[in-house]
Amino acid sequence: MTTENVAGTELNDQAQDIWAIIGNAVQDGPAGLPARAYQALQTWPAHNLPHDLWQEILALLPLEDQTRLAHVDHGLQDIVQQMAPQALDPTAHTTPDFIRTVYTQTELDTSLNENPELAFIPGTDSDLTIGHGKAEVHGPGTLTAVNDGHVTALDDTHITTVTGGNVHACDQATITTVTDGNVRAWDQASIEEVTGGYVVAREQATITTVTGGTAYAFEQATIEEVTGGTVTAHEQATITTVTGGTVTATGNVTVTATGGDAHIIARVNAHVIIQAGADRVRVDAYDAADITAHSGTITLHSPDVTITSNSDAVINSPSQSGDCVIL
Repeated sequence: MTTENVAGTELNDQAQDIWAIIGNAVQDGPAGLPARAYQALQTWPAHNLPHDLWQEILALLPLEDQTRLAHVDHGLQDIVQQMAPQALDPTAHTTPDFIRTVYTQTELDTSLNENPELAFIPGTDSDLTIGHGKAEVHGPGTLTAVNDGHVTALDDTHITTVTGGNVHACDQATITTVTDGNVRAWDQASIEEVTGGYVVAREQATITTVTGGTAYAFEQATIEEVTGGTVTAHEQATITTVTGGTVTATGNVTVTATGGDAHIIARVNAHVIIQAGADRVRVDAYDAADITAHSGTITLHSPDVTITSNSDAVINSPSQSGDCVIL
């Protein structure tokens, strides 16, 4: 439910915080309750809501929202203490599976200041940014941005933008865009685009596109496309398409270059495939790298490199490369 659903003057900041907590609940109450509650908040804090109206509202709120309401200001704390004292009982919030839900930026900022490590779920339709502190964010829910601080994203949490700070994305957490900061993605976490910052993807984590910044892929992590930036891939990571940037592949990594001004450094047993028409792609091959080249330029730096090539690839064989195998 939004403020557009009821007529009247816009709410001040504190009244908006109250409405964010009670709005979804009051729509399930008696007919006319949403309009009465919203209209009463239009004069907040000059005039308090009537006693009977608070009783109706509190009866509809879950325990955590009753507690959240009490934290808005001291006056509301007194009201909640009188009408719903269980909300201020600390033992009611200590069950092992209790994780609070946060809807408003004011509450989030206050909670980050009060808790050495805040665990919370972003509320439905909330617009929350973490700019400081340490937080553990649980899903399902969307966090608009991380600008600073230390954040662990779990379950089905979605972070829209990371512009700074340190983020650990685990389980099936997702991030739309990383423009700065330090991000580590584990398990089946996914990142849609890396345009800046420092990103590490491990296990079965995926990165859709790298256009800038620095990205590392380990184990069975996958990067679908690299168009810029600096990328390092180890172990059995896979990079599907490279059209730009600098890529270093080490181990059993597979990298496919399709065009652009990409520079690929292949080490150990890395396998690099250069498709036809990718004439500007450059590969420096070391150790026992395996290169399949239909175009591009390959420079050999080891006698153990194997190259499968057709006539469209340019192969440079410095004297120190020794007896490289060219098929």
